[in-house]
Amino acid sequence: MRKNGHPLAKTVWLLGLSAFAAPAAAAAAILGVGRYDGCVLGAAACSRLPELGAFFKHALDISWILGMNATALIPLALMVALAAIMARSPARAFIGVFGGPTIALFLPVLVVMSAVYPGCHVDEGGGSCTFWGVPMGDSFTSAAVAPWLAYIIPPVGFAAALAVMAVAYIVKRQRA
Repeated sequence: MRKNGHPLAKTVWLLGLSAFAAPAAAAAAILGVGRYDGCVLGAAACSRLPELGAFFKHALDISWILGMNATALIPLALMVALAAIMARSPARAFIGVFGGPTIALFLPVLVVMSAVYPGCHVDEGGGSCTFWGVPMGDSFTSAAVAPWLAYIIPPVGFAAALAVMAVAYIVKRQRA
């Protein structure tokens, strides 16, 4: 093993960290494609790309599965932290355990808020928004619920990140 950690660990760390943002980034890309193609934000379906609304909804649904589900967040965060420990980088372990789940929670909120149009109300009550011909249902409602999870996920992530960073620091000192 090299002095600066396992050579593959940095790549695994980067791929794991990008997995937190990938579904929301895909939804943002779909939104961007629609806007570039001239689709107007609203209930009407895109004339040239009629399936774009369904793709957008599915990408948001996957984003919420990752961002609001502890059984998806914890293993991914642990994988990222272990890769950072293998790379002998306590700071990367902190970023992976704290930043990854926080990104997975708030990036879809930003995507939904950038897609909201007049007449579409995003609230906890399950407002009915149809976007590009597709009823969004919980895909938009989750954006109203996610800020409440900000009281849970970032503080727990911060505590876990401190614990992982301490372990990474101890491992780094013992191998030095």
